[in-house]
Amino acid sequence: MYFSFSKETDLEIDRVLNVSPMAVWRCWSEPDLLQKWFYPKPAFAEEARINPTPGGEFYTRLRSPRGVTVETSGCVLAASPGRLLVYSDRLGPGFHPRRSGFLTTVIMLSADAVGTRYIARALHTTPEQKKKHEDMGFYNGWGRAITQLGELAQGLDRG
Repeated sequence: MYFSFSKETDLEIDRVLNVSPMAVWRCWSEPDLLQKWFYPKPAFAEEARINPTPGGEFYTRLRSPRGVTVETSGCVLAASPGRLLVYSDRLGPGFHPRRSGFLTTVIMLSADAVGTRYIARALHTTPEQKKKHEDMGFYNGWGRAITQLGELAQGLDRG
């Protein structure tokens, strides 16, 4: 599957994690694992639901250190264990359209000599949305969460 990248509207983090693609997949596809890493600490996911099949639900509820709650709900668009996960808040479960949304997330995984090449993309409709996401701390926040994911996945590879 091919995903084009637009410098005007998309953000990307490309890393190599010293873990297997299937350990990374488990961290994305199992709700109890997703809750442990998905938001950069000290924030955390109070709840997570994911049905990693096209049309399935992707839902998280964040709790910030100040007690603020943020819910994110969307639809899984594509899923291939150990390789690909795509979801968007522009659609609800079952591909039901929504009036609004902020982004489509593309997670691409591939085996690398030391583990997993991990590419995370945030696709936005407009340059303004991209800028807003950058200003919210995309690189720092998503980067810290990916580090947490890698640490959690290492334990799965050892177990």
